[in-house]
Amino acid sequence: MAEVVTTKTFRNGGSLAIRIPAGWVSDGEVTLTRDPKTGEISVSQRSAKMAALLAEFMERGPLDDRVFEEALRRIPNADQRSVFERQDDDAAAGH
Repeated sequence: MAEVVTTKTFRNGGSLAIRIPAGWVSDGEVTLTRDPKTGEISVSQRSAKMAALLAEFMERGPLDDRVFEEALRRIPNADQRSVFERQDDDAAAGH
C-alpha cells in the first residue's frame, strides 16, 4: 500500500516549495503533475536505474539497425494484417 504524508508548503525565494521526507526521493529531477479539474498535484520521480538507462540511450544517438528499419517499411501480406485492417479493407470493398 502506498505511503501518504501530509506536509506544509513554504516560501523559498519567489517559489512555493514542499518538504519531502528524507529517503523518499534521490537528488535530481522530479516531475510535478497538476490535474486542472481538481487542482490535485502529484510529485513523481523516475527510478535511478530508469533515468540512467534513458540517459545512456540518449548518449548513443540513433540506432543503426537495418532489420528494424526494413520491418518498418514492410507491407504485410493479407495473412499478416490485423483484424482491424481486414475489417477496414472489407468495409472499403463494400462487404
